[in-house]
Amino acid sequence: MNLSIQSATDREPAQLVALLNRGFGDYLVPIAFDVPMFYHMIRHDGVDLGASRVVQCDGEDAGVALIARRGWTSRLAGMALVPEARGQGVGRRLMDQLIAEARARGERAMVLEVIEGNAAAVRLYEACGFGRVRRLFSCVRSGADAPAPGDLIEIDLRELARLVTAYGLPDLPWQLSGETLAQMGPPGRAYQMGDAWVGISNLDAPHVGIRAVVVQPAARRQGQATRLLQAVMTRYPGKTWHVPALCPEEFAPLFEGLGFERQSLAQWQMALDITGARS
Repeated sequence: MNLSIQSATDREPAQLVALLNRGFGDYLVPIAFDVPMFYHMIRHDGVDLGASRVVQCDGEDAGVALIARRGWTSRLAGMALVPEARGQGVGRRLMDQLIAEARARGERAMVLEVIEGNAAAVRLYEACGFGRVRRLFSCVRSGADAPAPGDLIEIDLRELARLVTAYGLPDLPWQLSGETLAQMGPPGRAYQMGDAWVGISNLDAPHVGIRAVVVQPAARRQGQATRLLQAVMTRYPGKTWHVPALCPEEFAPLFEGLGFERQSLAQWQMALDITGARS
C-alpha cells in the first residue's frame, strides 16, 4: 500500500466534507456534514486547515484529520477514515505524523475526545501515548420546577467566556472552554443570578443545550448553580434541556440533583504531553 499525507488546504471544502461523510457514514453516532456546517466548525473550534491533513492510499483519498490550535495546545477536532482504509495501520501512521508536526511547531500538548464505545479509536489513541483525563457524560431533562427566587440578568456571552476562563476548570474540554464560548453569539444566551452564570443555546428551539455553568469560587456549595438553572428552566417552559456529551463527571451531582437523566452517549477526554511523546 502506497500511503501519502497531504495538507487539507490542497482540497476544496466540498471535497473535505465529502471525505468526512464517507468516513463517518457508519459512525456510532450519525454525523452528516455540509459546507456551511464545516465552515462553522472551522470558526467555532479554531480548526487550522493548514495543520489539518488528508491521507491517501494508493493515490485515493482515504481519510482526513482536522487539527485545531490555540497557544501551545492542538486538538484533534475530527478524524475519519473510509471503511476500506481501516485496520491497515493508516490511522496510526496519520496520528504519528500529526504528533510529530505538532511537536515541530513548538506545541506542548494535544487533546481530543473520543466516544467511549469506540474501542478501536480508544486503543489507537492510547497506543499513541494519549491518557484519559476524565469521562464526559450527557444528560437530558424535560419540564421545570417551581420558580426559584432571584432575578435573572442577561449578560454578553463574551463576559461568560471571561468568567469561565477565570473560574472554570483549567482543563475543560476544548468546546466548553472560554475561548470557544467567546465565539458564540445570538441565538445563544448567557444569564447571571447572584454569583452564578450559565450559557445556553438557541431558546427558540424545542431542545436547548446547556453549554456552561460557572460559580464564583467563594460562592460555591451554596446552591447558587441549582437555583440559577431552576430559574432559567422556569422562565422558558416547555423545553427539553440537554447537556451534550462533553460535561465533566465533576458536574454530575449538579444535574442529577435537578432531575436530569443520564444518556448512554459518553466520551473520554484525552490528552498527550507532546514534550515527552516519542517520535
